[in-house]
Amino acid sequence: MQPATGQDLPLAEWLGILAQEYLAGFIPAGGGAVKFAIASPERIPTIIRFVGEAGTRHGLISLHLSAATTRVHLLHDVFFAIARQLPWDRLVQRQVEDMFIRHGYAWPRPGQPVPLAGLAEAHGIALSLLERSRDQWLSEDIWDDAALAQDFRSALMRLCLDRLGSESGAAEPVMQWLRGELGAIGALRDVQIFSRINRHNARAVLSSVCHWVRSAGAAGLLVTLDLQQVMRTGPVTDGEIRYSPAAVMDAYEVLRELIDDIDRLPGFFLLVLADPALTAGEGKRALDQYVALKARIWPDVHAGARQNPVAPLVWVAS
Repeated sequence: MQPATGQDLPLAEWLGILAQEYLAGFIPAGGGAVKFAIASPERIPTIIRFVGEAGTRHGLISLHLSAATTRVHLLHDVFFAIARQLPWDRLVQRQVEDMFIRHGYAWPRPGQPVPLAGLAEAHGIALSLLERSRDQWLSEDIWDDAALAQDFRSALMRLCLDRLGSESGAAEPVMQWLRGELGAIGALRDVQIFSRINRHNARAVLSSVCHWVRSAGAAGLLVTLDLQQVMRTGPVTDGEIRYSPAAVMDAYEVLRELIDDIDRLPGFFLLVLADPALTAGEGKRALDQYVALKARIWPDVHAGARQNPVAPLVWVAS
């Protein structure tokens, strides 16, 4: 399978368009996109670094995943890899502070947790009255938010209460649940979470996170994914994942699902980076073998020999 056009895009030109059209405007405004780029292995680290830095400049949370260490054929493992890199404490703290400030209560120590009793004393209000207001505000901001999955609402409520000195000890099991590190789900019974994050509910939880990070002050999520490991057939080094041909098809299925779900992922930008083996590699692993994904990203329309730089799939010059 050869490129849909005969001319690779100049790297600097394509990166500039990506930053201007997506990272500076469309994504922070609440749009979502999944893009694929084929480049030489030597160019991929440069792309990852540039895109990550550009995303950060525009208020996005920039994360990086590699198929060598993340099982990208399992959506819940993709979510766990994202969750392990998210600045949860900073985002939850920002949400709690903004909630109180919005209702007229200045935060005594910006960026730091403050017990509710300390807030009540600082503002000369009875603790019981502030507790009642806190519960009402959390209900309005989190519990009643239909964009959030039920289990994620429960998790977020406990994380917010932890920043206020309540629900002591509940935050760590919740974080283990979000990162896929929880031993026994029974540890979250009191938090009203009864299911692990798995392939059945990972899409709903990822959608919840995309909605939530924007309400917590970030412009969105930018994820770069190095897909090169999926195409490799030889031995792997210690700690790296080996993908069978069936796992490769499952990885393509995960990417196809993310494309189809993009309207439910506000402020989410996924850039998938691969070497030329994606379109010209070994038969059982090449994109041709998974028509559902190819049909969604293959650039069928172009002007002459020039690629469309905002197409879902582009070939970038070395």
